[in-house]
Amino acid sequence: MCFVAFSAITSWGDYTDVSQALLLYSLLTSCLYVFCWLGSELSEQAESVRDAAWGCDWVGTPVPFQRCLIFIIAAANKEFTLTADNFVPVSNKTMMNMMNQSISFFMFLLHMKDKNRDSNHGV
Repeated sequence: MCFVAFSAITSWGDYTDVSQALLLYSLLTSCLYVFCWLGSELSEQAESVRDAAWGCDWVGTPVPFQRCLIFIIAAANKEFTLTADNFVPVSNKTMMNMMNQSISFFMFLLHMKDKNRDSNHGV
């Protein structure tokens, strides 16, 4: 996403290239949204397994079934977080951080381009 921002800034005068960069940015953002939304949903569903196991009608069931439920509840007590290459969690918060960083990078490059243009015209 930052490369797309860089590409948009370097081709700032050419409206075709800038519109192509904005289209690519929106496509990357939509793909990121899908992955992060699914990651958040999967994490929420994994957290609800423990509650579902506890909420089932286990009183009076055979002891082996109760042991299985205890095992499920114990395994579900561990925090589940879907990560991208064990580096960053895949969640809506991560998506917003990535979008904020790429937009900040874009604004920084735009500011530096304007500053460079003003200093070249002033000399």
